[in-house]
Amino acid sequence: MRYRGKLPIVTIVILALNVVGLIYEYSVGERVAVYTYGMYQGALQDGEYLRAIVSAFLHFGLYHFGSNMICLVLYGLSLENRIGWWKYALVYAAGIVGSALLVNFAGGNGIHAGASGAIWALMTATLVYNLRNKLNPFYALRGILLNLVYSFSAGVSWQGHIGGGIAGLLASFALCWNNNNRSKVRALYPQEDPWQRNDPDDSSGY
Repeated sequence: MRYRGKLPIVTIVILALNVVGLIYEYSVGERVAVYTYGMYQGALQDGEYLRAIVSAFLHFGLYHFGSNMICLVLYGLSLENRIGWWKYALVYAAGIVGSALLVNFAGGNGIHAGASGAIWALMTATLVYNLRNKLNPFYALRGILLNLVYSFSAGVSWQGHIGGGIAGLLASFALCWNNNNRSKVRALYPQEDPWQRNDPDDSSGY
């Protein structure tokens, strides 16, 4: 299935920033990078505001980085083309903020880092978009449920995940998009409409 959407500039920039974060970790050492800029409970009260942003671009190892970047591409490319770059950027930013806030107030004793909170915002925003535009919500809902189970695994920041997901929902309802983009979906994926198979009328740590 060939991708035919517009150049997803925001997703590309986010990917690049995460790569920069990975390079920084390798240059100074992962432990140093994460403990210098990772998010922790009470960080905002301590005046460590930069951690709320930078922590979203740091990861615990290549597997953590790779899995998050795969999810970013899977959800980001589609969502950015459907809602537009500036709404997409706001949703992603909301995910970072929501994730950091919940970690700040309920993060326990650990250090938190990763893009998953913002990616959770993309997942919940995709669900809202599909529901508002009468598209099949199965794929977005399945991803959310599977990741919800994973979020409570050992060593995973459920606070970052849930905070980002809630922020994505709130941002989606605030933006209130309803672009009637079912025709655009067919234009992007003319050979295989992922909703058509399920709906005959039309239907997609930290």
